[in-house]
Amino acid sequence: MTFFLRSFGCRLNQAEGSQVEAAFEGVGFRRVPSGGTADVIIINSCAVTQKAEAECMKLLRRTRATQPEACIVLTGCATETCKADALCGLVDVFVPQSEKDNLLAIVMRRLGQETAVPPPAFRMPRTQRAAIKVQDGCPFGCAYCVVPAARGNVSRSRPLADCLAEARALIDSGFQEIVVTGCNTACYQDEGNNLVDLLRALLRLPWAGRIRLGSIEPGTVERGLLALMKDEPRICPFLHLPVQSGDDTILRLMRRRYMIGRVRQFLDVAYTLLPGIAIGTDLIAGFPGETEDAFANTLALAGDYPFANIHVFPYSERPHTAAVGLPGPVAPKTREQRARALLRLAEGKRADYMTRFVGRPVTVLVERYDPHGRAIGWSAEYLPCAVAGAPSNLRRTLLTFTPAAIKSDVLVNA
Repeated sequence: MTFFLRSFGCRLNQAEGSQVEAAFEGVGFRRVPSGGTADVIIINSCAVTQKAEAECMKLLRRTRATQPEACIVLTGCATETCKADALCGLVDVFVPQSEKDNLLAIVMRRLGQETAVPPPAFRMPRTQRAAIKVQDGCPFGCAYCVVPAARGNVSRSRPLADCLAEARALIDSGFQEIVVTGCNTACYQDEGNNLVDLLRALLRLPWAGRIRLGSIEPGTVERGLLALMKDEPRICPFLHLPVQSGDDTILRLMRRRYMIGRVRQFLDVAYTLLPGIAIGTDLIAGFPGETEDAFANTLALAGDYPFANIHVFPYSERPHTAAVGLPGPVAPKTREQRARALLRLAEGKRADYMTRFVGRPVTVLVERYDPHGRAIGWSAEYLPCAVAGAPSNLRRTLLTFTPAAIKSDVLVNA
């Protein structure tokens, strides 16, 4: 039988999707490319924003219309936010977050298959970059965020020994980059070991590859991570801090756990200790109560620092969140206008940051080859790269090259 899986959203969702793919392939299913006809179609959904949820629903409707005989499976965060009547006739198998590890067994029962399904366990991903899920759930309760409703409001960490065992298996299989990810990765705790301790343990493994981190909440362990990055070049010099706003009043309304002065102090230290570090952030435009002055503070924060990337989101009301119904709603048109202003600033920041690497050696993880034979992948700073003249057998390996230019937001050597 055949299957197709589409994962939306964050690195954690991508990592979980990779494990689902490996599970299906492990019992004999053949994966088909996007657009192909499949017996089972799995939508691994995202519901962080209204737009993300709408994209998942659009794909469900299109899939049902074009492949009416397929078994359509919905899993992921949207299973906790979509109304049942909206899914009527679109979904054959509904697998909530709490049952995602058992997705294969649930689908097999639906298909009437007698094949023995192995218990949920780590399965080797088919990607060139491997991800280790070390934690799930978020206890922070930010006012705008649907994640605690979708993934639980208690942090759940994997035992350190299990994380190391998975890393060893990935290393033995030839992976040269491991991404450490979670719902709120900074909450990792196991028998007195925090995230920094986990990373130090991973670095002690006999391995010459590199480690990349997912998103880290401001005000948690980012200073410890910065010190580790300074001492350990195998930790990619990349941090994504979802600051969300540059205004203290809005941060309080959002129920964030820091004020903007603390963020600025950290950024000052980070850029001093590691001048080339790639720091990204998320910013929400038009949160309830955001005045012109508050938005100006967010613009100022984005403008004052050399961010490598800025993800901009116009605020969208999400079910099961405290922000729904807050006073001072910002008109949708104004949200979009403010988001566009931030995006214009973000594009300039991105171009300025990438320009630093022209004429300097860059190490890229080769993930594929394009039709021109160029090796395609991402640098340690998470910049897209295309390397002409590289050998054709370098997938999943680290390659150092010197970019000569930037073309279409890609570092190239020719």
